[in-house]
Amino acid sequence: MAWDNLISRTVWMLLQPSNLIFIFILAGIILIWRRRQKTGLSILTVCITLYALVMFGPLTDWLMIPLEKRFSIYTNDVNHGPYSGIIVLAGAERLDYSTRSNQVVLNGAAERLIEAAKLARAFPELPIIYCGGGRIGHMLTEVDIARKFFTEAGIDLSRIRFDDKSYNTYTNAIEGKKLIKEHEAEKWLLVTSAFHMPRSVGAYRTAGINIQPYPVDYRTELSTSVLRKPNAGRNFYQLDYAIHEWVGLLAYYISGHNNELYPSP
Repeated sequence: MAWDNLISRTVWMLLQPSNLIFIFILAGIILIWRRRQKTGLSILTVCITLYALVMFGPLTDWLMIPLEKRFSIYTNDVNHGPYSGIIVLAGAERLDYSTRSNQVVLNGAAERLIEAAKLARAFPELPIIYCGGGRIGHMLTEVDIARKFFTEAGIDLSRIRFDDKSYNTYTNAIEGKKLIKEHEAEKWLLVTSAFHMPRSVGAYRTAGINIQPYPVDYRTELSTSVLRKPNAGRNFYQLDYAIHEWVGLLAYYISGHNNELYPSP
């Protein structure tokens, strides 16, 4: 794993909303102990307000829905084809549990692999590019788990070109492009989570790959209700993903990894 990626992951671990709110709550309590009650209470009030907005759903939805709705749900319209192949991004694999159980264990983004297998059967003539990551310690890699999944799903592995060098969305596009043959100039179906699609589309367009978005793993829905059944655990989990994507879009645009700040359909 590249040093820049390791640093970014470490910084994000400290700054992701579910951790950051706790840090600010702790700071507020310390300020109150140090007799700076006004500042401490102000920080706690903001934290409690944000926590309530997340717990009842609206803040998470406000941030997630624009990401998920940016690209339409794919329909098998004749105007979409022809295709050169299918690209599926890693992110559904649980490395730790898969290694311990020697089984395919997936997380909430399992639709990435499930829909990729579905597409592989719908388009049996198309090659598949799987963009994953390299080895971490003694655990199975994303590629190892994907290989096992596709084998058990009955997909011919000779159709699949595995990228095990990439470590983020930008390098997914760079390394994936190396696996595309010169004559494969038609659209590639790009399979990833709906909330992750804007940043992915930007990276693949910037890399010069002709793609057709195929968003999966939807996690929100439009609702007229402001307050929902409280579910802080689920909503903070989704909020972390949403903030990560918005920050990622900005970082990719500033660094030149994406040519558009908010890639358009």
